[in-house]
Amino acid sequence: MKKILALSCCCVDYFPEKDTAKAGGNALNLAVNCAKTNKAQAFLMGNIGTDKFAEEIKAKADEYGINHDKLYQVDGETASNKVYLTESGDRYFKDDSWTNGVIRDFVLSDEDKAFMRTIDAVATTVNDGLISDISKILRSTDFMFCVDFMEHNPSDEWIKFLPDIDIFFISGKQEHLPLFKKWSLEYSALFVATLGENGSVTYHKGEEYVCEAVKVEKVVDTTGCGDSYQGAFIVDYLHNGDILSAMKAGSQAAAITLSFMGAV
Repeated sequence: MKKILALSCCCVDYFPEKDTAKAGGNALNLAVNCAKTNKAQAFLMGNIGTDKFAEEIKAKADEYGINHDKLYQVDGETASNKVYLTESGDRYFKDDSWTNGVIRDFVLSDEDKAFMRTIDAVATTVNDGLISDISKILRSTDFMFCVDFMEHNPSDEWIKFLPDIDIFFISGKQEHLPLFKKWSLEYSALFVATLGENGSVTYHKGEEYVCEAVKVEKVVDTTGCGDSYQGAFIVDYLHNGDILSAMKAGSQAAAITLSFMGAV
């Protein structure tokens, strides 16, 4: 069974309009969808606080059999995010939505780095600021390195990371696709852009792979659908090495997440 490490953001998504809090965050969301395949052992790494929200995150990890030995409890507040929903279920944020809590203090220890060398795939986000440290570890091991560039517009600053990345994920826009195709000719990564209801596109060595979105009868909440796609994609690709198969697995996982409130 493949081992997949998700780091570092575990948080609580709070929906003010519903007065409801749900365990979430990129790392937990992705790990849950890895575990749901029954083809991977998922691990979490990062900081959570000592409040009730931290206990909810650990409980959710336990529910799916996710190892959280490397999810460190630090005195203080667990990260949280206020999520607002449109009538059509699209999430959006306000200026005061995000609270870092103790996650801002997370750094990789020597023990964490040694553990990472035992893993088949490591997934993080560009926001977590860990890409450079993980890239150094890659030079002495061979895990698959996956990075979520989220909803950001492409930046020339990213180019320095691309030689070390195996799977580049982004919630993309149609106008950025030619750039991802260009990068795929220059770097060995898979460049995977999810496009919401327009499905997803992957570029590898200049070749384009297209996958339609799985139709959803009613979109309840888009929170975590990208993380769901990535978790299922990573597991399928690790096992099959087939790009279209992985895209289909990701699309199916995302569709399930769209049908309920919260990411997991």
